Amino acid sequence: MIKKRIKNIFKLTILIAARQIWKLMCNLYHLITEPILTIKMLIKERDKSQIFLIIMVVLAPITAYFLARIVWDYYRYGLVVRDVGMFFGMSVSFEILVFSYLGFWIIRTVKRK
Repeated sequence: MIKKRIKNIFKLTILIAARQIWKLMCNLYHLITEPILTIKMLIKERDKSQIFLIIMVVLAPITAYFLARIVWDYYRYGLVVRDVGMFFGMSVSFEILVFSYLGFWIIRTVKRK
């Protein structure tokens, strides 16, 4: 009985994850092709899980950089080095560009209402 319930929970988890990933990919694609409609739809539906996933995708490069940097510094030097390199500048620049793009379209969408 318990094994059957665990299998059902596992199947439901996979189905929910597949649905969320599919919607995330669609939303990311539509944020590039038609950002106003996508932002309107996200605001109208109040789909907090998709908004959260989009924010996490946007923050992923800088988070990956920091985690890789911490691991590499501990492996190489035994402590986290304070100096930052070219990759930090590139990841921060990328984050600024993405947040500027999203911010521009969000402001434009909210003003149209």
